[in-house]
Amino acid sequence: MLGSLEMKNIWHVVHGLKAVMLMVMVQIAFGGVNVLYKLAVNDGMDLRVVVAYRLVFATSFIAPLALILERQKRAKMTWMILFQSFLCGLFGYVIIHTFFLYRLIMIFQITHSLL
Repeated sequence: MLGSLEMKNIWHVVHGLKAVMLMVMVQIAFGGVNVLYKLAVNDGMDLRVVVAYRLVFATSFIAPLALILERQKRAKMTWMILFQSFLCGLFGYVIIHTFFLYRLIMIFQITHSLL
């Protein structure tokens, strides 16, 4: 059996590797999502629809958490805040992610044609 000092050393090493393990898991998840994007586009789904689905699913998971956890800290919602949120979502994510998916598909097609 391991002594308590050895167990503390092991837990200290594991605690130090938490950030690295989390980064590896996030990169694996991003790779899996990119493969799913590629499969969806190869089956004929439009890129804008893929981006819209991703935003809908992300909002459905994050919005309840934000409403519950930030319940007491919420600012008053005005038309200007809604308008700025719309512009931020449009230019900050939708356009950039659509271009990213287009490049992703084009890179796969170029490398496939080279082989």
